[in-house]
Amino acid sequence: MFERLGYEQAIDHTEHEVTYAGTAEYLGNIPDHIRCDKFVWDPALPITDQLRPLLAARPPYDRIIARHELLITPAAELRAEFDIPGMRPETARNFRDKVAMKRTLAEAGFRVPRYMTFDQLDGTAARWPGATIVKPRDESGSQGIELFATFDEAAAFVREQSRRSADFAAAYELEEYVEGPIWHVDGFLFDGEAVVAQPSRYVGTPLRFENGEPLGSLQIDDPELADWAVRCVRALGGETLTFHLEAIMTEEGPVFMEAAARCGGGHIVRATELRTGAYLHTLDMASDVESALATRFIGPARADLSHGFFLFPGHVHGGAEVIVEVADGLLDDPLVLSHSIVAPGTPTRRKNSYRPEHLPLSGVVAGPDAAGVERWLRRLLDTTTVLTRSPSCTEAYDGLGCAPDDHELAHRLAEEAGTLLLGLRTERAFAEPKALKDLGDTRSHEFLTAALARHRPLDAVLSEEGVADPGRLNAHRVWIVDPLDGTREFSEAGRDDWAVHVALWAEGRLVAGAVALPAQGIVLSTASTPAAPPAAARALGILGSRSRPPAFLKEAADRVGAELVAMGSAGAKTAAVVQGRARAYIHAGGQYEWDSAAPAAVALAAGLHVSRLDGTPLRYNQSDPYLPDLLVCQAADAPALLVAVREATEAQAQR
Repeated sequence: MFERLGYEQAIDHTEHEVTYAGTAEYLGNIPDHIRCDKFVWDPALPITDQLRPLLAARPPYDRIIARHELLITPAAELRAEFDIPGMRPETARNFRDKVAMKRTLAEAGFRVPRYMTFDQLDGTAARWPGATIVKPRDESGSQGIELFATFDEAAAFVREQSRRSADFAAAYELEEYVEGPIWHVDGFLFDGEAVVAQPSRYVGTPLRFENGEPLGSLQIDDPELADWAVRCVRALGGETLTFHLEAIMTEEGPVFMEAAARCGGGHIVRATELRTGAYLHTLDMASDVESALATRFIGPARADLSHGFFLFPGHVHGGAEVIVEVADGLLDDPLVLSHSIVAPGTPTRRKNSYRPEHLPLSGVVAGPDAAGVERWLRRLLDTTTVLTRSPSCTEAYDGLGCAPDDHELAHRLAEEAGTLLLGLRTERAFAEPKALKDLGDTRSHEFLTAALARHRPLDAVLSEEGVADPGRLNAHRVWIVDPLDGTREFSEAGRDDWAVHVALWAEGRLVAGAVALPAQGIVLSTASTPAAPPAAARALGILGSRSRPPAFLKEAADRVGAELVAMGSAGAKTAAVVQGRARAYIHAGGQYEWDSAAPAAVALAAGLHVSRLDGTPLRYNQSDPYLPDLLVCQAADAPALLVAVREATEAQAQR
């Protein structure tokens, strides 16, 4: 980090008295030969409170330099308090608070998405009819964003979350979803004048990157957009700073999305340097320290080339070991200036990050034709696969990551909800299937959420029948429940392939789970790990969806010599594999976290292989709970089944 940001090049440590403040890990990156003081802070405590005594005790500091986005506001507050030149709190707020930045720009005449804070919901502010985003006011990297089809759905979600959490109302906003490609403009202003302003267009989106898709970017000449972005930054109060601004391009022109008083992530700094000759980190710091534009950090430019980059997310693999598969020769293309690919079996980082060293695959590209660079980027993003080693899929479960009574609670709640549902079946019979389905979903949901609120009041809950709480994304413990899995089967007399799912996700792992099959009188749970039967006792059928089996499934079963069998409920199908009544359960075409969390926990505890159909682990408690595919089988069968699925899928696509 120290070397990448160029502190040694931007600051003369023999001339200046420099104090670096940060965590012990961060300060450990500073080379021993650097003459400086070090101040170790506790990241759990307010930064301003820890630095205030340091600033008061020493001779006056000339500058406070903050390169991390989360430090922009504390640095601004300390500058104001100690009368140190640089950005003040009111300007910092414009670059941190998404409501403040849109309000400021709208007042200055720039087009911004329509937006609304919680306190405006019941007022006279105008609604909008289409898709609506609920987003944190001070997050970055598209974290914590929820997308809804209508304003009313988003408003209902916000009201519910605000009722549950007093902090939610102040921390989130509603924003109109504007359709169009997303651009970013990166650069540097000195005394309000643009030194660098480089437009680029994303291939993909940061929101999709957050949810697991790769991201690309390429530089495209657009002087009007560059000028518009610079005017936006000035209107926000920017004078001497690096900036990263994102905008949505529409037929009527750009719509402001957000801006940050920092360099963009990934390879943006490197790509900008190659195009403009300016290394933004050192140019910014040196110009700030010297109170003059440090032109020595602006080198030769290659404006004749369009530079770009590609990033494959690592955080979505939950710490699992990965293998990156790239088409032969693709990374040897002359367009590729540099790339980094992890060695097979390298563990991934759990926390969201755009830093190349944290990613399975990333790189920088350049070419004389922007359209050609984009075609290459799209080919790479569409054909490259990041696979998780099959043994790592079992690491998605950790039965020791919770107290023993969590296992027992999951078992008991699933069993009691199942008893409730059996009573409803008897009471209402099957004359009105839809009414029975709705009543089963509602009653079981109400029972489970009330019981969890009573027994685990500090834990978050994600239920199919409830409103998702965005606060769960930062929670250490989240119960993921499907009050009634297999509602169709529940409403049909004589069918027993429906279930109740209760699972606990904690610190990035499934830690407990239970699947109740009430009509079969069975509860499988992690409270007493079910033992898989010996191979000789296992049936050979492959289970698939009763209502929506994927087109490739019959062919995949044929490739491994198995019969395809239809069955309802993911929990019932997983239980059949655990009990040896089926060889495997394969699903594609749409599921959600609550469909598979409890079945996955039970199967993993039994020693089975559980993964996505590309071999990667299932990952839960995501902002988008859509988790569309699933494979449950014996570990020894996994390699052959994964190959069969891939080959059958490819064969179907070619027809």
